[in-house]
Order: sequence, then structure tokens, then C-alpha cells
Amino acid sequence: MRRDYQDQQLNKSNWAWIRWFGFDQFQPERAVTSYWIPTEAFLGIRILTALYSTIIQWTSIAESAIDHTFNIYFGYFTHLTFIGLHAYLVTAVYHHVRYIWSGRKLDSFFKQPTFLNYLYVYLYHTVITFNIVTPIVYWAVLSSSGDQPNAERLWVNVSVHGVSLGMMLLDVIFNRMKVYTNVMLLIIINVVIYMCLTFLVFYCTGIWVYPFLNWDLGLYGAMVYLLAGLVFIVIYFIILGIHDLRDYIAQLLHCAPKEKISPRSTEIWNILPRHSNENGPHNGTNNDNGGELQMASAERSS
Repeated sequence: MRRDYQDQQLNKSNWAWIRWFGFDQFQPERAVTSYWIPTEAFLGIRILTALYSTIIQWTSIAESAIDHTFNIYFGYFTHLTFIGLHAYLVTAVYHHVRYIWSGRKLDSFFKQPTFLNYLYVYLYHTVITFNIVTPIVYWAVLSSSGDQPNAERLWVNVSVHGVSLGMMLLDVIFNRMKVYTNVMLLIIINVVIYMCLTFLVFYCTGIWVYPFLNWDLGLYGAMVYLLAGLVFIVIYFIILGIHDLRDYIAQLLHCAPKEKISPRSTEIWNILPRHSNENGPHNGTNNDNGGELQMASAERSS
């Protein structure tokens, strides 16, 4: 069954780099609604995943403190990835509750500082990418090394290296978020910054958080660094394709309006600088300040 949404877009940014990454193309209603199920059911799923991630997050921190390894806790990519997933789920639940509680109004997005909306979009892109890479690397390379964990540690390990992927994909399937191609550059920059963090951890503690990052591996180590960058790029385009496939299936099943041009063409159109009274290619959204939001609020409350 098709559900009609207004999909009001953020105001077009005056900053060219914001437009280039596509952050101001964000339509907040896509974050709290679904093609497949009512928004209330979607919220129920999110609450359950947010509660589970909360339990795992604090259990993981407690284990690290008990083992006296908390000094390098934030040096592990797995931990940072799960923190990002947990932060995203909690933030999504907050906006989702506000959306339903206010009678389908989007004040939690439009009445907060705009840069917070940009950060939300960026966080989403990191979550959907890193939570695929982490399970692949762990189960392919790292899972066979080290001591056999007890039941509790095994549960946490499986949760942060497997269940996390399921929670992320569940949200991807049920939300209507768009993925923007150019954000891939920020993902690569994020990975480079993380690698610099591992160097800092090694300098301070003499510990490589992941053995394959060891400089002493020579050519093999250099190949690992290059391969890591390639893996992130490939995974990013895979998850981008999953989003486009989800939207395409929704259009085939008449759960979403058919787009006149491809999502990638829409990206290019929206990056171009335009006057504030010009409309986008398919949603007819006016980017001028004030009036559009007031009209949308009036229509919702009527």
C-alpha cells in the first residue's frame, strides 16, 4: 500500500561544499517513515534495537574496564563502529518519537540547528558502511586468533561483529533514507583519521590494536593499507546499491511514486547552484526560508 509523504527538503545551503556532499538534500520525513510498514511499527522495531544496543554497549565497556584495557578501548574500530550504530539508533528513536507524538510534524529536525541534520546524515552514512566492513574483517581475519571466550564474551563478540550488521540492515530496509555518492570521500577521510589514531595508540602503548596494521610487515603491510581503502569504497557502493534497489522495488510494488530520473541524476541536479525560487527535478520543493515550513506545518495540523 502506497503511503503519501510530503518529503520536505532542508533549505539549500549557501556553502558549496555542503551542496557537493548532498547534505542539504536530506528530507527528514524519510528518516522516520517506511515504504513497507506504518511508522508506529517502525518505531517499535527501532526501540527494540536501541535497547539491545544499549545493553551491549555498556556490557562491552564494563568488560574492558574489568580487563584493565579501557585505556585502548576507543582505539578499536569495532568499538567505535558500534558506538556510532548505538548513537544513530538512539537519535533515530528520539526523532521518531517526536514525529509521532507531534502528529506527524518534523519540528525535531527543522527547529534544531541545521548542522545537526547534516551530522545525522553523515552518521547514517558511516553506520551503513562500517557495520558491513567490521563483520567481514572480524570473521575473515581476526576471529580465529586469541583465547576462546566465555559465554558472556562470546555473546558480546557476536553482537558487535554480527548482530550489529543485522540491526543496521533492518533499519536500512524499513527506512526511506537516501545515500549520497560524494559522501564516500568523507568515509575515506574518516578511515585515514582512524589509522592515524592506531598510530597514536601504538606510540603511547606499544600495542597494535590490529596486528595487520603493523609497520614491520613491510610490503604486506602496505598492501593491507591499500586493500583497506578499496574495501571501504566497494562496500560503500554496495550499500548505495541496496538503497537504490529498495526504492526501486517500492516503486514496482506501487509503495512509492515512480521517479522520473535516476537518484544519481537527482544528486547532480541538486549540487548545482540555483536561485532560491527554483524547484527540484521531481519533488517541486521550494527552498526559500520560512514560508514553505509554515505551509507544511499548517497542512499537517489541519
